[in-house]
Amino acid sequence: MKTSALINGTCKIVREDYDEQTVVRITAKAERRFTELLGENAGESRALQAHTVKRIYPGIAVYEAMRSENIPEEKAVWYLREYFQRFCAKAVPVMKGVIALPGVHQKFPELFVKIAQKSFSEEAGFVYEWPELEEDTYGFDIVKCPYYDTCVRYGCPEIVTAFCDSDDASYGNLHRNLIWKRTGTIGHGCDCCNFRIQLKKE
Repeated sequence: MKTSALINGTCKIVREDYDEQTVVRITAKAERRFTELLGENAGESRALQAHTVKRIYPGIAVYEAMRSENIPEEKAVWYLREYFQRFCAKAVPVMKGVIALPGVHQKFPELFVKIAQKSFSEEAGFVYEWPELEEDTYGFDIVKCPYYDTCVRYGCPEIVTAFCDSDDASYGNLHRNLIWKRTGTIGHGCDCCNFRIQLKKE
């Protein structure tokens, strides 16, 4: 049976509020469902699997498992979101340390766009638009997102916000001269996910 760091991490947070027997049942149900989801979608491209296997399918699986144990929808979404918030909280200090090195923060916005295009690729199902941006602002719009599309297909679009909000946690406070300016995402009901980083002049 396939195991997942996301499932185990989310269930660890659930354990803060629920008894051990409930958490054991949720974990077992989630792992079984995760394995089913992998089987149902075995023909996916490697680019898409980088997202579905690590995040989307385990997210759906643990969410369904929590709901089956009568955890309210809002709280179940919160547990999933909290997993990503805590995960990002551990990673951000490392990023901030690198960006604080001389000259790095000036190069980061352009590098961010290049890395995003590679990680969130068109081969994985992301569709980009490139609006004209103000001076010293870098970014793009995503107008089609496999996180949203997959969660809609499996009847749980409400969990997409947990994925979306991890971007804010990751990029929202990296450097005093890097301003994260995203105002909306598809998961939050907007037409697109607008990724924006502005390089503040010294």
